[in-house]
Amino acid sequence: RMSAEILMKFSKEDIVKRNASLIKSTSIRMEGLIDNLLDFARGRLGEGIKLNKTADSKKLEEVLKQVINELKIISPQQKISSKIQLENPVNCDPDRIAQLCSNLLGNAVTHGTPDESIELEALCLNGEFKLEITNNGTKIPKEVREKLFEPFYRLEGEEPKKGLGLGLYIASEIAAAHNGEIKVSSSDKETVFSFVMPAQS
Repeated sequence: RMSAEILMKFSKEDIVKRNASLIKSTSIRMEGLIDNLLDFARGRLGEGIKLNKTADSKKLEEVLKQVINELKIISPQQKISSKIQLENPVNCDPDRIAQLCSNLLGNAVTHGTPDESIELEALCLNGEFKLEITNNGTKIPKEVREKLFEPFYRLEGEEPKKGLGLGLYIASEIAAAHNGEIKVSSSDKETVFSFVMPAQS
């Protein structure tokens, strides 16, 4: 990925830049898949999700913005609007929250309407940190919503290339490790994934 970034930065040839961008986006996706597999294996071995907590809200904001930028590289056609307001400290593992965010955003890109914008909002208010991701798309039936966070779960007829079915499961495990939870609501208009956790332990 570092080599691809160097090519993107210094090459003057469009074909080189395009291929370097493809290499970078593919490496980002590979990293996400590997991270999810490793976390799933650790969970099965009883280690669970390990956290390295800090109250550095600036870092948390930086990694959330990085996740958004990476998703834009992977899916350049997808519009993503964001509102991040972290004026109060959030005691969390920023990298794990970024992983959770990446999994939820990736899910929104995969199942949302391509020509409709995905909205991300991250706020710290009233002693709680809240991350909310909204996308348009087909309504998720209640019976499906109840199974979304199970490992290796796929929607009926879903293509294998869309992932391993671990993204939402790992996100829910990260949420639980932070004493938080992820809820999902879905209507004919929009689908919303909301992660809420206490800002302080």
